[in-house]
Amino acid sequence: MQYVQPYTARKAEQKALLFAPWIAETPLDKIEPALISEALMHLGAKGGRSRKGLSTATLRAAHLAGSQAADWAVTRGLASKNPFKGVARPRANYRQSQFLTQGQANKLARAASRSFNKCLASGDVTRASYSLAVCLAIATGLRRGEIFALDWDDFNEKTMRISVSKAIKGDGSLGRPKTVASVRNVAIGEKLCKLLQKMRAWQEEHFPEKDWSQSAFIMCGEDGGIASLNAFEHWWRAWANRGGWNGLRFHELRHTHATLLISNGTDVKTVQMRLGHSSAEVTMSCYAHALPMADGSAASMLDSTLFSR
Repeated sequence: MQYVQPYTARKAEQKALLFAPWIAETPLDKIEPALISEALMHLGAKGGRSRKGLSTATLRAAHLAGSQAADWAVTRGLASKNPFKGVARPRANYRQSQFLTQGQANKLARAASRSFNKCLASGDVTRASYSLAVCLAIATGLRRGEIFALDWDDFNEKTMRISVSKAIKGDGSLGRPKTVASVRNVAIGEKLCKLLQKMRAWQEEHFPEKDWSQSAFIMCGEDGGIASLNAFEHWWRAWANRGGWNGLRFHELRHTHATLLISNGTDVKTVQMRLGHSSAEVTMSCYAHALPMADGSAASMLDSTLFSR
């Protein structure tokens, strides 16, 4: 049996319950596919708190959650059919992910590093943590929840590696990473290592009451506790827009990390392991767009080598 994390189960339950106004009082065997279609049409047009309609991605997730719940009932003899099977799952109109060019990534990383040093010097450890999270995202490809779950035991400054074994979920709870493959060790460079060392030294000086024999979160708030993901998202949107990266989502720093690695010739297996994907095929399905850039870099390298005087 596949393990489903509590947060994932709660989200699925919330999505399935979107159909409650239409089918909650009706026995499953008497629910017709037409009723499911009617519910989806209404939710798409007038669903949500604003009554402006739910996104196609949400409708797609709701259909999946409802169908899985119905399948569960059928396999246990509580119903003879799954009415969701007769309704096509909505197609999601996802926005295509952005990624930064090498020059744009360099500019963003330098800006985040400067922000980190400035905030830490002024004693604003919360915004220093946010800036450090940006540096980590673009330099390691870690997911947001993985970054904010890092504690000092996860950072090995001798080997310059970060251990990923947990993640902050959308509801703020601490749990396992997204998949089994997401548990991994990721190498970092010397400059990022120095930023982390600087943060550790600052925390030890300014939070002397902490028991430093016990680990503490790397990204922290003013009281030394875990930083708020919601507050971080507000900060990120404002900070990114001020820097000229309007509309850039934080998760797209992960896409940028992978794209730059592949386009600069890093083998796909290494990229897979850094990102925590279950297979190289998953990595390639996400980042096939980077292959032409890698091909161009390879051609330029050979051209300059073969025909150099």
